Amino acid sequence: MDAEVVVYLLLQKLQNLLHDEAIAMIPKVKDQVQRTTHQLNLFRQLMKERERNQASAAEMNSSQWTTSLLRALYSMDDFIDTFLIKKVVQGQRQNGLIMMCQKPFTSLCNQVVFNKQMKEFISKTNGLLKDKQHLDSQDVADSNIPGSSQQQRWGRISGFCFDDESHVVGLEEQVQNLVALVLQGAEQGNQPAVISVVGEGGSGKTAITRTVYNRVDIKRHFSSCAWVHVTKDFKVRDVLVDMISQLDEKIASEPLLEDEVRWRLHKLLGQGRYLIVVDDVTTLEFWEAIKEVFPSSSHSGVIVITTQKVDVVVPAGSTLPVRPLNDEESWALLLKKLELTEDMLHNSQLIKFKEQVLKSCCGLPLALVLMGGLLSAKDLTHSEWSRVIENVNSIEDILALSYHELPSCLKPCFLYMGFFPKAVEIPIRRLIHLWVAEGFVTCSSDGDMVEEDLAEMYFEELVCRKIIEVVRWRFDGSPKTCRLPSFVHDVFSSKARDIGFFQIHNNSFPAKKSHLPVRRLAIYSNIPFSKLDISRLRSYVSFNTLKGGIPAGNSSMFLDKIKNKRNLGVLRVLDLESVYKPQLSTPMTAQLNLRYLGLRSTAISSFPVSIGDLQFLETLDVKHTNITSLPDSFWKLRNLRHLYLNGIHLHSLEELSVESLNKLQSLCGLSIGIDAESSVAETLGKLTCLRKLQLTLFTRTSAKIDWTSQLNKLHTLRIRSTRKSGDTCIKFRSFKEQQNLVNLYLIGRLPRELDSRTLPPNLKSLTLSKTAMEKDPMPVLGNLPKLNILGLLSFSYRGKEMNCASGAFPQLHVLKLWQLDYLSKLVVNEGALTNLRELEIRDCRSLKRVDAFDQQTNLRELILTNMPSDVTDYVKSINATCRDVLIKECHWEPSPPMW
Repeated sequence: MDAEVVVYLLLQKLQNLLHDEAIAMIPKVKDQVQRTTHQLNLFRQLMKERERNQASAAEMNSSQWTTSLLRALYSMDDFIDTFLIKKVVQGQRQNGLIMMCQKPFTSLCNQVVFNKQMKEFISKTNGLLKDKQHLDSQDVADSNIPGSSQQQRWGRISGFCFDDESHVVGLEEQVQNLVALVLQGAEQGNQPAVISVVGEGGSGKTAITRTVYNRVDIKRHFSSCAWVHVTKDFKVRDVLVDMISQLDEKIASEPLLEDEVRWRLHKLLGQGRYLIVVDDVTTLEFWEAIKEVFPSSSHSGVIVITTQKVDVVVPAGSTLPVRPLNDEESWALLLKKLELTEDMLHNSQLIKFKEQVLKSCCGLPLALVLMGGLLSAKDLTHSEWSRVIENVNSIEDILALSYHELPSCLKPCFLYMGFFPKAVEIPIRRLIHLWVAEGFVTCSSDGDMVEEDLAEMYFEELVCRKIIEVVRWRFDGSPKTCRLPSFVHDVFSSKARDIGFFQIHNNSFPAKKSHLPVRRLAIYSNIPFSKLDISRLRSYVSFNTLKGGIPAGNSSMFLDKIKNKRNLGVLRVLDLESVYKPQLSTPMTAQLNLRYLGLRSTAISSFPVSIGDLQFLETLDVKHTNITSLPDSFWKLRNLRHLYLNGIHLHSLEELSVESLNKLQSLCGLSIGIDAESSVAETLGKLTCLRKLQLTLFTRTSAKIDWTSQLNKLHTLRIRSTRKSGDTCIKFRSFKEQQNLVNLYLIGRLPRELDSRTLPPNLKSLTLSKTAMEKDPMPVLGNLPKLNILGLLSFSYRGKEMNCASGAFPQLHVLKLWQLDYLSKLVVNEGALTNLRELEIRDCRSLKRVDAFDQQTNLRELILTNMPSDVTDYVKSINATCRDVLIKECHWEPSPPMW
């Protein structure tokens, strides 16, 4: 892998400087920035050109050439960041922070220093540009990325949400073979059955196993299921805690030692028939270390192990060798990924490439998927396809070309995903915010689009190119979590480390002194790293997280280390999500450049008052912590974009500055007191950049939320109206003008009955709680054409009957009915709820019959929670002939709502 991604990022930084008014006014500085930009463009063109010339590419990608270039690039990057931060610090000392942030070049001395460093960079790198006279000085053009409509967020990929079958195209026979082995094991008797699924990287073994694991007809045979991934430097306790957390969350949250975890897990699995998948096992020692956990009982159980190594196969169990796809299966999978038919290829004369494509992919599903992603980004022309197909002969070639074909703006975003541990599900929320905080995404200031919009477009493009995968979807068609395929992660995480893009610190790859500076550091384990030079660190992300109540020590070590590191002012990202009670440095002025502070699920109860000094902070996430207040100075920060709070209460809105918060896009978990009621509309109604708002309003009588109609960019709104004695009214005229509002959640009484004409026209998700409606809402809500998710919770409806007319809810995928005490009859007429996939009925004690699910051909899951036994028995008796519906019987204990 070459250094092109580092060149691109530095080029973006210089181009941002050129847009700075302060530089535009100083010709000598502007000229020097332009000269450096020109030099970087020459390197980009050289790299593009030599990709096509293998001999030159070998010379360019030699260790010495690449290392020399990377050192120069990183040195230049360090200088720019340090220079700008020093000017900010000087501005603070002179009590002129904002002015100095914007004008670091006003001093003649600063101009001289800056120009000198730029000239030195050009001088150092000239020797690496051979025969540069023939190179074009223009910027290297990238292919365009299709944009999403503002009216349909995630529009390019939302259709993949229910594309279940695409994951098994070509693998059907092998899926059936595994189904047979699992069902046979389930009836085996007292001893648990062990099945080893063996195949090379990219062969589809995990896809086959995942498909079987998710099948309804399989899950109906087991009372408990869990899926765990095993890393190369696994800790047995962590794997067992991961397993037990999927079976009983309450046990998993307790601070248990390994022996007690083993005992609890053994006892838990002995209560019923279980299915456990252990993915990506690399040593037989792992099985020997955990096999005693699985009990021998009359219920029996099945353990499925996936591995690339034949010598890891469990001797006493069954083995399923995953074979390559034959030509027919391979072609079917490729056409599925291309979204083309064979006739379309005949018509475009591209069918001639069939034999060559199949030969290159060698029957490996991952190779076929990647090839589909490559070709789907090309026009249906002979020249475009031949340029791809004639350059690949193996999965490694396809993977390398998939990367090189990415537009430059996507490469840092893609490589960054290798920063996360293999097979870990990455929340899309977290990934998008990190991309922006890292500076990978930049937008022009004159458009309506912001960096987060562009980042979502980047994500969609990576998904469409099949180089990353969405793991979990929300039922409204938006992606929830993602990851790199394991084989892709193995290749590119290593290559990203080679160019110094990031370092990973764990048992397999202990971070050590490098010939390149450490830019980004990911911590996977508690191994000390005291000898590591972190003075130029941009990002610190810890995945050494809370496992069953045991604190991680390495983050405390890092935080202690940065207290006295004044040159760590370049740090942009500090992400400690799920790390147990980290101790933040006091004061935080050393982290002046911080953009992202992630403290979600850390159990901390406070942080330094000096957080109000972080003038560049964009994202603060303290959701699921014990933090209950923020210093007044925090609300004066001018670059805040995303705030995820945990019920922080404001008695007054006086400290909120509309001028300071004018970039705020997400405001979640804020509680506003009665005394501030009158100023809510005046303050929050002016935060017109808001896209996501979750708010609790303490009121005397009712909460008037008409001011939300001024927030035209809002796509998610959650409002609770309450007081000490109970919930109060929510009053609004209409949401009909809010085209972007797709997710609405209201907690509080409604003063009038629902009217579809007052609801958002593009609503996808609606949740109502404590609304106390007297009239059946189904006739109104059933007419919402785009509604995917409907939750009628906790006393939202006080009537006895609900009636879904024929044709109602044409796009509804999820229906939740919770704590509707008076509901005794649910009528679903033929032709209603035709796309329903999940139905949950919780604590509706008066409901005696649940016949609705029997007609729903798309229904996959029916969850009955705290329902009378006669209801659950009746449903199970009907479902005996309905193979495709999974019935879950659950118990739930009410608890106070979390914000």
